Amino acid sequence: MELMWFATIIIASTMYGFLSPLIYARRLLYLSSASAHIALLAVVLAIPLSKIALNSYFWAVVISLVLMYAVGYTIHKGVDADTATAVFVAFTASLSVIAMYIVLTRYPIEADLMGLILGDPLLATLRDVVYLLVVSAITVTSVVLTYREQVYIGLERDCAVISGINVKFYDFVFYTVLGISTVAMIKVVGFVLQHVLILLPSAIAVAIAKNARDVLLTSVVISVVAGVIGLYLAIITNQAPSGVIGLIMFLIYAFVKIKGGRV
Repeated sequence: MELMWFATIIIASTMYGFLSPLIYARRLLYLSSASAHIALLAVVLAIPLSKIALNSYFWAVVISLVLMYAVGYTIHKGVDADTATAVFVAFTASLSVIAMYIVLTRYPIEADLMGLILGDPLLATLRDVVYLLVVSAITVTSVVLTYREQVYIGLERDCAVISGINVKFYDFVFYTVLGISTVAMIKVVGFVLQHVLILLPSAIAVAIAKNARDVLLTSVVISVVAGVIGLYLAIITNQAPSGVIGLIMFLIYAFVKIKGGRV
């Protein structure tokens, strides 16, 4: 059983380690943080929809992608990224409260909403692990194949367009990867910890790495190390894994800051 726990954390940490630099490169940190709100709403709405047809995994991914594409389209139409994100956070947060109330009153047995908020990798089933492995493979592959272009677009979007890069395609890849990955991992790491794992690995990596490639590799290493150590400490101290992992990640960031990293 412990082997599956560590496998779950390693998969999640690896995926976030790859995803975080992509978000940092695109300079959409606020949107990435808001993606956790979208994921929470998607997973909650998927519970009643799965009673009608198909399964909750399918509905969660579909809803998450629709909302993520909506944010991306709004930004594409000229709305400031932070403004568009703020509006969608307000919308998804409000709708999440309504959706959670409906689920708790009508589907109390099927729903573990506290688990979605706090996260608990120790409750992941073999089916969850397989699902996470597939999503992680898609995410890692997408990041590796598009990372250079994504960095270029994040640095000089106009120049990227002029140079012939299909910016719309890479935008589509970015929003798709962000939407799928966040909704897939929310059950494991929880709504709260997602904010930490999406943002901090790249923030730490940028402070100590010398180039974009090193940022990616460093982010993955930091994410996996923090995940494994955090899970081990959580097990031996009987604490919530998500909380301990988040603290480990913060302590690494604080250490880099104190040592004079470029934070």
